Amino acid sequence: MPGRRILFIWELGDGLGHVSRILPLARRLQAAGETCMFAVRNVENSHRVLDGTGMALLQAPLTHPVTDYDGKAAIGAYGDIMETIGYARVERLHALLTAWDGLYETASPDLIVADYAPTALLAARGRIPAVAIGDWFTLPPNTLAAFPYLRESGPRIPEAKLLSVVQEAQRRRGASAPAAMPGILDCAAAFIITLPELDQYAAHRRHPAVGPLTPLAEPLENADHEVDYFAYLSLGFRPTVKVLEALAKMPLRGSIYLRDSSALQRDSWRERGLTIHDGPQDMREMARQSAVMIHHGGLGTIETVFALGRPQMLVPRHLEQGVNAAMAGRLRLAVGMQTGGRFQEEHVSEALRHALESKDLRDNATRKAEELAKRAPFNALEPVAEFCLTTLATGIQQAKGS
Repeated sequence: MPGRRILFIWELGDGLGHVSRILPLARRLQAAGETCMFAVRNVENSHRVLDGTGMALLQAPLTHPVTDYDGKAAIGAYGDIMETIGYARVERLHALLTAWDGLYETASPDLIVADYAPTALLAARGRIPAVAIGDWFTLPPNTLAAFPYLRESGPRIPEAKLLSVVQEAQRRRGASAPAAMPGILDCAAAFIITLPELDQYAAHRRHPAVGPLTPLAEPLENADHEVDYFAYLSLGFRPTVKVLEALAKMPLRGSIYLRDSSALQRDSWRERGLTIHDGPQDMREMARQSAVMIHHGGLGTIETVFALGRPQMLVPRHLEQGVNAAMAGRLRLAVGMQTGGRFQEEHVSEALRHALESKDLRDNATRKAEELAKRAPFNALEPVAEFCLTTLATGIQQAKGS
């Protein structure tokens, strides 16, 4: 008998982090005999990860980011992000929800597992059992009266306006609507699969973060290093050039993996004296060799380097990574540049020298790795998988009895 159908969804965000972090759960449930499918934002990139898994790959419904906001304020709350994908106009949101309805009718899932997929959750509300997976930014608490502020200035779009659109769009579909905007994320359970100390909203949650789905790396055996740094950066972020310029002028040894770069660009930086890799590198091996790890501040990379026990220099591209960098900084495990490239070459040099010379930073990184090793194994995979299986069974039984 074919297994029950589970649809894993990635709706918003970039990169491959969302698919990669839920793939272990999909493999676990597939091994239990369930039929797993993926509906993703970017099918081309996701195909590289899912090819050969036997899991169907579908295109998730999406809209081009178009804002109805005509001011100059930056995004200040989660609702502002929703506004850019259609939550300020009933026609746009209703069309998007209708597309999700069509996907659900076609895929016929018995359970949804959503990673940064608010509209997918809203469309499934009261109709299909759903589990949400995420981190502090992608999955804020759904029990509050309003989304927490991402900036002190607060939201640029009144949540009352967004909520009225959500409620009208749901009325047109004959579906229930939340009483407050965070309720768009309502589901059977929400699992924050990061270290609890990297959950910006920990104080607001009813349940703490469960930790990574799979075990973290073991700490490096000693603090010896062969080179000064390893950098994992994107050349698609223009201020990365300022980091590279600073590294090229400093009398240091290290190497760099430049994501989103061409062969010509990599050769150009090699001519400036930098060691540039053509492809991704093993993070454990790079950390073993290097005194400091430089990257943009993604939570997955921060956690990995925490576990390995190396200081970090963070170059956040946007608000989310800026908050990640601030959390790592408060733990005294990293130094960070100003978010969005608001720094100069000399600031890069100063920050890297501090990261290399600070005994406190090195000692803190070593202690953190030892602490995480004692807390290990981090393996939220089993309890999350068991919850999914239980929800599947309960949902199907309820359907049979209705």
